[in-house]
Amino acid sequence: MDTFELDEEELQNALTHLYDPDYRPPAALCAMIGCEPQHGSVAVQSAIIQAIRELEPVPEIPRSAYAGRAYDVIYHRYVLRLTQEETAELLNLSVRHLNRVQREGVHLLARVLWERGRAREQSTRPAGETYSVSDSQAPDWQAQVQRELASLQASTPGATADVTEVIDDVLKIENALTSRRGAGVNVDVGFVQPGLIAVIHPTALSQILITAMRRLIQHTATDQVTIYAGLEDGGVKITMTTAIRADAPPAENDLIRDVLLPEGASVKAHVDGAHTFLWVWAPSAEAKSVVMVVDDNVDMAHFYRRATAGTRYHIVHTTRGEGLLQTIEAVMPDAVVLDVMLPDTDGWKLLMQLHEDPRTRSTPVIVCTVVREEELALSLGAAMYLPKPVRPRDFIRALDQVLAQA
Repeated sequence: MDTFELDEEELQNALTHLYDPDYRPPAALCAMIGCEPQHGSVAVQSAIIQAIRELEPVPEIPRSAYAGRAYDVIYHRYVLRLTQEETAELLNLSVRHLNRVQREGVHLLARVLWERGRAREQSTRPAGETYSVSDSQAPDWQAQVQRELASLQASTPGATADVTEVIDDVLKIENALTSRRGAGVNVDVGFVQPGLIAVIHPTALSQILITAMRRLIQHTATDQVTIYAGLEDGGVKITMTTAIRADAPPAENDLIRDVLLPEGASVKAHVDGAHTFLWVWAPSAEAKSVVMVVDDNVDMAHFYRRATAGTRYHIVHTTRGEGLLQTIEAVMPDAVVLDVMLPDTDGWKLLMQLHEDPRTRSTPVIVCTVVREEELALSLGAAMYLPKPVRPRDFIRALDQVLAQA
């Protein structure tokens, strides 16, 4: 596990307070950015602004490309301090589309800061510790990779990868290579969900899988590596696993070091007893839909998350009705699931406010409650009424229906 991990919520909070002199950055964020806590907010804020400026793509990359849009939105929203409406109008985006790009931009910025923290960690290793060639060349190598990936994406903007086809091609290459070397390692498919399309250039995805797979092969104890792929939390998740030699377990960092990663993709390794797992995530061609659940029962939020696992729906939960309009304006969910039995506010009154306010009127609301008042819910502006208890498939069907109508 990497030493440096960045909580995107902490980064989002820092961006919101980018010019606030009273902001107190948490120690974890200071460590990630390379600032001492005693240096205060100015040092952290300056480092974040500099990191945002460095996200600006080279002139050869069109502004309409992923990297250009993400940079423009983050720069205008936080460095120039424009409102969502002003930024959307300036960049010719809908507010909802802008909100999606904004989330992607924050994720990209978090990734950049994470990479910096990782590079600092490597550069401060104790004296006498062995450095690999990839360590000493990491900054140049990463820069070259990003240039080549940017060129690849610019040449075929909007490229997508059929995950099944890419995995089949990778397995053919890998099995042919191991057979030629007499290694005897067999790479096979456990399960790949049909119809998976990832928003990533197929060449880039192929290189990620080849590199990751070869790392696993080096440590397998059973000469067997298995690969799985499916849709999880709105993205494509590819899992590779193998049993490992107990006498020489691999370091998790070594399994993912120098894996080629285009923007939007990520990789993680985990050694669990006698097995090693390596996960690759890539955006799905089916855009993730954010669903805000307003329910004081935390167990219901867990139920909704289990119900939507493996779908395009991503659950965001709040237990409070108070201040919900402002929360919705900040998160910009695609749908709201509302329980009217809330301890801090009248759910029916809240439903009326959501329906009447111009900022939230277009966001469909599903009332999901034990109160048997379907007619009242629909008359006050709900897009649909679901009585509790609700079955997972009915919940998914309701989300599909209201978003299709929206």
